[in-house]
Amino acid sequence: MAKAEPLTQDQRTKQNIFHGLTVADAVTTIVGVGKGLVESNGILGVAPEPITVVTFFVARNILHEMTTKNLSEKYKDNWLIGSIVLQAGAVVNNLLLIGGL
Repeated sequence: MAKAEPLTQDQRTKQNIFHGLTVADAVTTIVGVGKGLVESNGILGVAPEPITVVTFFVARNILHEMTTKNLSEKYKDNWLIGSIVLQAGAVVNNLLLIGGL
């Protein structure tokens, strides 16, 4: 098992950007479902309640944080950058669907 190592300041900043984008994803998901859009995440279901959305994202971000800490230093930065890019894409997609962009 890998040894959990503390994140550098730069990695902590990236992790926080990911968390911030997650909040934006959760909010835009809740708004979109409230407008009658269908959620495409199979775990959440087509019309999740806000508490389900929040619970999902909190649990996922806890797992993300644990995974990040346990990754080899060789992979941490790419993992974090990839996570940010994918999460930002989800937020942009949600904003486009709800007419926020």
